[in-house]
Amino acid sequence: MSRIFYLAFGAAAGVVVVRQAAKAAAALTPTSLAGSLVQSVQEFLADVREAAAQREEEIRVALGLDRDADDDLSGPAGQPAGPAGPAGPAAGAGGAGPAGSGPGAAGYPADLDDAERTMRLVPGARRP
Repeated sequence: MSRIFYLAFGAAAGVVVVRQAAKAAAALTPTSLAGSLVQSVQEFLADVREAAAQREEEIRVALGLDRDADDDLSGPAGQPAGPAGPAGPAAGAGGAGPAGSGPGAAGYPADLDDAERTMRLVPGARRP
């Protein structure tokens, strides 16, 4: 009786081993490896694109490039908002310029110039 048990057990173990070996061999074919590599590269590139788009958005917001014209106007008369408005300093004092270049633009202190803002946006940037 025990011989029949060991014979059946050996046959079942042999079938399992052969099936596992066939599955491993199929996974290691050049076609399978190439497909896996292509999928990995596609996922990596998608992650890089997503991170680049997110960083670009952060930079655009920090530089004030996406601000609407309505954000620059304070009232129906079309007077500029902020310290360069009617009660603020004269336009020649650094208050006039392209959107995002005036003092205090994008949440930075008023005493920062454009180069300093750029230095803060670029990781690892050094002063000349």
